[in-house]
Amino acid sequence: MTEFNDVAVFQPKTKAYFQKLKSLDSKGVLVKLTQGSADGTAYVNVSAKEQLINAKAAGLPVGAYHYLTCNSARYGSDDPIAEAKWFVKYLKAYGVKKTDPVIVDVEDGSLMSNATKDVKSFVKYVESQGYTNTWVYTMGSWFGSRISSSVTDRWWIASYGIAKLNISAAKAWQYTDNWHGLSVDGSHDYGSMFNYKGTEKSASKPAKASYYDWNPKLVQTLTKVGLYKDVEFKHRVRYYPAGTQFGIKDVVKTKAGTPRLLTDSGFYITANRDNVKNWYYVDNPKAVKVIKATYLYKDKDRTSRIRKYGKGTVFTITDVISWGGIWLLKTESGYYLTANKDYVKIM
Repeated sequence: MTEFNDVAVFQPKTKAYFQKLKSLDSKGVLVKLTQGSADGTAYVNVSAKEQLINAKAAGLPVGAYHYLTCNSARYGSDDPIAEAKWFVKYLKAYGVKKTDPVIVDVEDGSLMSNATKDVKSFVKYVESQGYTNTWVYTMGSWFGSRISSSVTDRWWIASYGIAKLNISAAKAWQYTDNWHGLSVDGSHDYGSMFNYKGTEKSASKPAKASYYDWNPKLVQTLTKVGLYKDVEFKHRVRYYPAGTQFGIKDVVKTKAGTPRLLTDSGFYITANRDNVKNWYYVDNPKAVKVIKATYLYKDKDRTSRIRKYGKGTVFTITDVISWGGIWLLKTESGYYLTANKDYVKIM
């Protein structure tokens, strides 16, 4: 089973970047090419041409994908065809071969609640133009519900925070959006996405996901993370970018036993440590430096301030205490300081 990456305008376009991916055993790259249609958003990834050229220059096979936003119920039956034509125009312009993998990305909230008809129309048109390796990408929660499994036999499925993808129809699995900590999507190919031209295929299995099974109280996202109405992640509210903080009420589990974090707002996010990081020190850091001015308190309830300490102040820490839903650092003087990583860092 080999690994590959997909990139968009958010990722670099240099040859050095793709050489880095290859050095980490990536065996292929898919580039976001287009979105919408000529009469709609008419989006083209401004980095796509160079990304395709430099990925190939680094010795990686390539393909391209289109982000689907059509809705024939709203805009008419030609809407998915218009998007397919926009995609094909740039497949040709940027030299994507007809045997390279080309993908329609089906995940946008603007799509019909049952997007099957529109996706079929899109795929049919692309294939009619001679692209023989056309795939459909979607989320595991959409497969068989918002889009019928009958659309294609080439499925690339996204599902994070699990040890194994239990969708037998899938021929590729996107399992992370922070591959090797590079903020790029990583996928497993079960053998048919790219023409690897004899490249040696890795037999490695995905690393077992690690979850928070205790309440971290406050987390910061390391990657783009979805916020969901339900613990099973079937109804997404929206995505939040890396660097977003969430207060956490509790850790709950899915029917399959996968931990999720229940946020203070009553919605759910992943508990996968690859995607979110506890934002309080919970083990004694011994010594910390203030990085954002903060108060020192006489009491754990933080009702009696001593004074505010500025950036650069150093404290020796004797203990870490969970109190009132957060963690506090007990200083050598017997007073209390926040354990929030926005305010203090380990020396």
